[in-house]
Amino acid sequence: MPDELNLTLPKRETVPHRPPRVIFLCLVAVLVISAANLALLLSRGNGGRASSAAVSSDLPADQQKELALKLEREGLHGSAVRAWQTYLRQASVDDKQRANIWYRIGKIQQDAGRNEEALESFYTSESIAKLDDLSPEIARRNRECLEALGKFAALRGALAERVDLTKGKGAAGGEVVAEIGSEKITKGRLDQMIEEQIDRQLAQYAALMPPEERKRQKEAMVQRLGTAEARLQLLDQLIAEEVLYRKAREDKLAEDPDTRTLLGDLERKLLAQRVVEKELAVQVKITPTDVQTYYEAHAKEYKEPEKTQISHIQVKDEAAAQAVLKRLKGGEKFDALAKELSLDAATKDKGGDVPDWAEKGAPIPGIGASDEVTAAIFTTEAGKLVEKPVKSDQGFHVIKVRTREPERQRPFEEVKVEVYRALRGQKSRDVQQQLLAELRDRYNVIIHRAQFAPKEEAEPKGGAVPAPKATPPKAAPKGVQASPAK
Repeated sequence: MPDELNLTLPKRETVPHRPPRVIFLCLVAVLVISAANLALLLSRGNGGRASSAAVSSDLPADQQKELALKLEREGLHGSAVRAWQTYLRQASVDDKQRANIWYRIGKIQQDAGRNEEALESFYTSESIAKLDDLSPEIARRNRECLEALGKFAALRGALAERVDLTKGKGAAGGEVVAEIGSEKITKGRLDQMIEEQIDRQLAQYAALMPPEERKRQKEAMVQRLGTAEARLQLLDQLIAEEVLYRKAREDKLAEDPDTRTLLGDLERKLLAQRVVEKELAVQVKITPTDVQTYYEAHAKEYKEPEKTQISHIQVKDEAAAQAVLKRLKGGEKFDALAKELSLDAATKDKGGDVPDWAEKGAPIPGIGASDEVTAAIFTTEAGKLVEKPVKSDQGFHVIKVRTREPERQRPFEEVKVEVYRALRGQKSRDVQQQLLAELRDRYNVIIHRAQFAPKEEAEPKGGAVPAPKATPPKAAPKGVQASPAK
């Protein structure tokens, strides 16, 4: 690293008498060297080299183009984009060449995951000139960028606009669908309002699903609300809300004391929630690898227990159950006897079939919690009758095991949304606890816990109450200052 800059002048008494011109030249030399050193420091602060834009700005146009192509081939996306932009400023190219280069820049940006910048470059390309050979490719890439950004309403508008342009109708989305006084709501604006509402709804469930699942849900919701009937219904709701809001303003309801108190409470809760959301957005970052690792560490939690499906005939006592069992062993059909004899109204007409699965260790659907019933059905093969009638709180049951499935480990792909939810919940709780502890420290929070202790019982007549044994004080939770003992 170069020596630190020293811009101070030598003391006058140490300088020999020289002509003024010599002194002036010395000062100029010092300033030039200092400037060079400063440039070197800045260069090193930028990774040990100057930016590619600064280095390449002095190259002739043909060499600048070669540099841009080389950077692009080597996958240096940011440098390649800057090199191409520098080339566009230097070179004399026609509109089609310029549009082609902007398309090329957009492609580089999209490959780097910078979808918003890529869209701007593609739109710039289309604005400069129409490239017939690249038009389908640009349309495809525009669609991919909009999908990646989750802009499904904008995507639908862009597609509609392309269809309308081929028919010579002009831009789509500009048709007026409603008017409120002088304000006009266009079809494009309605789509945008619908998408904004969907985004707000999905934001409430951000902790419950990974980003790709939220994107899938949003796409499904936009598609579901894309029908004319659904959009008209939403438009009616939005207009109703707007006119009621305007009426409230005219009536000066916002100045009503009760309303202002309510708005203040809502503002407090909303801002508090925003603080938490902001902290979670910064600190909770979950990658697919994190989800996979969490699943492997908690695999036991994602096991599906052994389960079975049964049919039963419920009767009032053991004698009746033995009679049913005898008839079944004599060849009569289970479903026919269930319809004839079972006291369980929910399954009687279904031939005794219980539709829900019975899981080992859980109450048996249609029968309830019974260790005897559980032991009986999970030791009987599928397709067989339980050997003896079993008793429950409802009576006696003759049971047939229809199907059985062994315990299984649920695969990651089946439960990854549940795993993401569990992992995010754990991380979110940790972040919130840490945040609250830090804020309690910062704002000097004191909770007088003694004020919430149960009052001591009154001293009984005729004698003193023995003093209670001393107990060590409990440590105050982190971030909470304990109140002093009285």
